[in-house]
Amino acid sequence: MLKEELRELIKTNLKIEDDSRDLQIEDVIRECLSYCNLKEPPAELEPFIRQKIKTILDYEAENGANAVFDVKSIKEGDTSITYNTDEVSRETIYGLSDQDKRLLARYRRLRR
Repeated sequence: MLKEELRELIKTNLKIEDDSRDLQIEDVIRECLSYCNLKEPPAELEPFIRQKIKTILDYEAENGANAVFDVKSIKEGDTSITYNTDEVSRETIYGLSDQDKRLLARYRRLRR
């Protein structure tokens, strides 16, 4: 399956009608292909990538897209900032988490 076909299939399944998320979808596809050492995505990756994009859309709807949200708490007396280092953070939402990598391992190819 071509990247463009996969992008359009994901947009159709998520009911995204404009081109505002094309770059984000392309980034997730490219990151998955890079991790798996593939040139073209197999059709079996569509559910994973669709769910990853849906997670990003839900995260941005809840928290916004332009601020730092990995701060868990801020205490002003003697200034203490606690960062969110749990399994759900901005980096695991936008990047590939350990769980994502375990799921992608079955599609991974060795470099030649």
